[in-house]
Amino acid sequence: MSELQNILRNKIFVFIISLCSIFYIFSYLILPFSTADTTFYALIGRGMLQEHMLPYQYVFDHKPVGVYVLYGVWDALTAPLPVGKFTVLALLSLAAFAAMARSIWHTRWLWVFAALVLLGAPFELLAGNTETLLITTELAVIWLTRKGTFATTQQTNRALLLMAAGATFGLTVNINYLEGICLFLPVCFLLLTNTRPLFNVVLFALGTCGGLVVLFSPYLVQGHHALADYFTLQHTFLHSYSAKLSKRIKAVLLLAAYLAVFSPILIKWFGQKSILKTAPTPDTTLLTLWFVSSVPAALLSGHPFSHYSGLWFAPVSIMLVLLSKQKIHFSGWAFAPLATVVVLSGVDETHKNLKDYINFKQIDYTRVSDLVQQQKVLNIRTPHTHFYMAHLHSFDRYLFRDHIDIIYGKNAAQHYLQDLSQHPAFVMLPYQACTSGTIEQPVCAYIQQHYQQVYSVRIGKPGRKKPNRFSFELYKIRN
Repeated sequence: MSELQNILRNKIFVFIISLCSIFYIFSYLILPFSTADTTFYALIGRGMLQEHMLPYQYVFDHKPVGVYVLYGVWDALTAPLPVGKFTVLALLSLAAFAAMARSIWHTRWLWVFAALVLLGAPFELLAGNTETLLITTELAVIWLTRKGTFATTQQTNRALLLMAAGATFGLTVNINYLEGICLFLPVCFLLLTNTRPLFNVVLFALGTCGGLVVLFSPYLVQGHHALADYFTLQHTFLHSYSAKLSKRIKAVLLLAAYLAVFSPILIKWFGQKSILKTAPTPDTTLLTLWFVSSVPAALLSGHPFSHYSGLWFAPVSIMLVLLSKQKIHFSGWAFAPLATVVVLSGVDETHKNLKDYINFKQIDYTRVSDLVQQQKVLNIRTPHTHFYMAHLHSFDRYLFRDHIDIIYGKNAAQHYLQDLSQHPAFVMLPYQACTSGTIEQPVCAYIQQHYQQVYSVRIGKPGRKKPNRFSFELYKIRN
């Protein structure tokens, strides 16, 4: 028996880990959100469901349309739930992932689920970002494609399964385009290495086209170049958003560091005779190809964000459970770096969540909502989360705090002045932004002349020089 297995058999150790895990999960559940991205997707989704405005006719973001549909529907379904809704979504997603993994690789559901929740701490899987949903939708496509290609039942059932797999791929690749890269090798393997490959590919492609037609049908119905505008805006922003060389180097180094930490699992997996020396089982090859295809996807954006590595971590979690099931020997010392990273990440996330919980309590979103009513608010470099929490409507299409700077660069101040010349009813600024130099002087001068402050909140310790990032000021136009 390995040292690692001996440690895991210690009841006191298991009890401590379970207790810490409950506290870690609870720190997410007490928050209305733990990552700002989820609120942005839900905010755009609200515009679709409530105002019937397609992306990016209301507020712009560079993600595909599917993500806004998914988060918008979830936000509507969980409207009575004031906190924890995105973490509940993440937990449901991980639970479904574990169930499909059990169906394909005959793993224990609880083991896979626990591996994702606990070892996924460095990748913020419980925050409910797109990567948490992406790994589950990827596995759904793999599961359906595998059932279709391996099916020995009637030809009609095979065709329906393959078309369903393609439709799922067409819909979910529009949650995040990275899904196409992550699934390239495993889906090609399933379609091309089984009986009647041409038949498989044609049916999968038909299903994909059907899924895309359903998703983009509102744009096609609306006409007037709506779909062309959608892709043009996306392309323009992504061109400006592409990372510089320095950030790409940081992204590579971060990925290399995470892979090194998880290397004990990868070394054992690729060191198996069934992987390198003898013909592996199709399902073993499938898992290996999924991992290999997901690694470059984590690097594609070029930005050093840890949550991207959740894409390749998903198949690694299954590898770990399979290796443990086979009673492969693991040294406790080999897992020491991984345990250290996971513990430190868990502690850091818990501390951040508890701090955010205290900070959010200082903002009176009900008062802000009552002040603004249904009038539009011009946001100038403040977190968009205030718009989500107070149900505000954005005056400018570019709501995210740095999108105008990314798109307009040095002309950002001129763009804000053009917005102000249209006399928005309210303007939101970072706390004391004009005195700190966060906002350009001409913009500040216009606001001071034509607007009056109606609400402000400074979050953070009184003696701290720099206020918390959620601190803001709200201005109303003078009569």
